[in-house]
Amino acid sequence: MSMLTGTNGAAAAASKRCGRCGKDVSNLPRTKDAAGVYYCDPCAAAHFGAVAAPAKPTLRLLTKITCPHCWYVCLPEDVLWVSSHPDLMGDPVLGDDQPARFLPSRFTVGGQALDAHSTPCHQMACPRCHLRIPREVVENHPLFISVIGGPASGKSNFLAAMVWKLREGLPKKFSLSWLDIDPAANHLINGYEEQLFLTADPDALTYIAKTEEQGDIYDVVKIAGQSTAFTRPFLFSLRPTPTHPHFHQAANIARVMCLYDNAGESYLPGADSPARPVTQHLGKAQLILFLFDPTQDPRMRAKCTPISTDPQIKSGRKTVRQEPLLNEAAARLRRYSGLGPQDRTQRPLMVLVSKSDIWAPLLDEDITTEPFVEAGDEGHTHVDIARIDRVSSKIRQLLLATTPEIVATAEAVAKTVIYVPISALGHAPEAHPSAENLLAIRPRDIHPHWVTVPVLYSLVRWTTGGMVSAAG
Repeated sequence: MSMLTGTNGAAAAASKRCGRCGKDVSNLPRTKDAAGVYYCDPCAAAHFGAVAAPAKPTLRLLTKITCPHCWYVCLPEDVLWVSSHPDLMGDPVLGDDQPARFLPSRFTVGGQALDAHSTPCHQMACPRCHLRIPREVVENHPLFISVIGGPASGKSNFLAAMVWKLREGLPKKFSLSWLDIDPAANHLINGYEEQLFLTADPDALTYIAKTEEQGDIYDVVKIAGQSTAFTRPFLFSLRPTPTHPHFHQAANIARVMCLYDNAGESYLPGADSPARPVTQHLGKAQLILFLFDPTQDPRMRAKCTPISTDPQIKSGRKTVRQEPLLNEAAARLRRYSGLGPQDRTQRPLMVLVSKSDIWAPLLDEDITTEPFVEAGDEGHTHVDIARIDRVSSKIRQLLLATTPEIVATAEAVAKTVIYVPISALGHAPEAHPSAENLLAIRPRDIHPHWVTVPVLYSLVRWTTGGMVSAAG
């Protein structure tokens, strides 16, 4: 009997009728037997009998589910399950070394699918790419975030610092939890965090290796005979803790945070193809983060030289034009979203101006202290939206004076653009003795600035439910 019941996912098909009384149960709690016949609750009790009627588990289902791997949209009843019995190996999409995926017809009383050998199964999978889908994905709405940045722009450092500070600060300041929901998928970013914040020796130099175009950041599957590579998302659960003022609404306001990171080379023209649609997440992204590295621009370097001795602005280091990358990302976003070549997306774009510890003196504004306001007796923290907007306006003016093409490109992409200063490390790195041009940092010197602002600002401005509130 199928125990995937509940009004949230019941609206999938208008033709569902009770096999006993004929009532339309499309939008009602219902039960399905092994033959695929639906029953409304009163008829289910009469049909199965008081003793045999299974207890319904608490399971909320979204009306539609989006796979975080290939972005395929399906109904809850179309989700596959992953076989648990060791003899049921071999999948046409993932290969012979993976457990078979199947569409179940039998379930335990607790709602777990039974595979062909009647073994209870615990994991779900996408009907298209067959990659595993955590249970939270079928219950909670997603928030897709795409992170864009060129080679050596510091994306990995930023992601590590952001995730670490969200883990650390959300429970204490905002009564929110930020938890891994798929440790296997998140092992790469977890490794980044360990390299920067959990090293055994805080005085030993450390660094995060460059993100490669191949390897752990991608999953390769075979769809319709074609090998296809998808970007592996970092998946987190964001939900209120018991001390949050809206904890009673946790089931409705919780979110699955899906972060996408690519090697900078993935945004070069021609790097995206049907066999490697590794940036198609741009078509689903509800928030786009573009990392602009001012130390790679000679004009910003010239402004920073009198005020900083950071080796990243040293004369002779490589400079890179960054607006072509944003232009290419914009072209793909429009293509995957069905927009015209001149259309601007309604989705917000945040230009994250990195390494702010170097260029902060250029701005007539404090960007070292976090833009949060303590709520006094309430025991909660609020986000200072007015301060972030004020800083955004001043950064825009600074970029207009030095790198105007970045502002022009960003504002041709999106109707809403926010400029945010970030520093993933908060301190100048130093030359690593093992390799030329390799910069590293001692963990004791790492003090990130503003790295959680993009997520917290977006939760205040563009999501509902009151998970995070604004000051004033």
